[in-house]
Amino acid sequence: MSVLITGTGLYTPSQIISNDELVESYNKFVDIYNLENDKAIKSGELEALVYSDSDFIKKVSGIEQRFVLDKEGILDPKRMRPSLKERPNEEISIQAEIAVDACRQAMERAGRSSDDIDAVICGCANLQRAYPAIAIEIQESL
Repeated sequence: MSVLITGTGLYTPSQIISNDELVESYNKFVDIYNLENDKAIKSGELEALVYSDSDFIKKVSGIEQRFVLDKEGILDPKRMRPSLKERPNEEISIQAEIAVDACRQAMERAGRSSDDIDAVICGCANLQRAYPAIAIEIQESL
């Protein structure tokens, strides 16, 4: 029996954050952090955070923009991270939903249907929940 990769897919979030937007929010975060920790910074317990700039980000990473799921949460200087709604176990996880989108693209490009797929293998570094396995969610959704 042969194992074939006959199509590929890629999920890309619709929201985009530019370096300028990220730097503006981050620098506001720096102001808040330094103000809230002024006493500890002055006593030497903590180091003050320093501003960033778009040119620095591009120079060290090559990144000019990033695609994200929650622009508003990431750009909120009081959060600086996504604010993703937790989903109940009865609802497909965020990671599985993303993978299903990419899988559908791959199946379309390959001229295949879910009936042509014998197994789904998925690896993730971070999980919304420990069970069911994301691959099972993807398989069931397809």
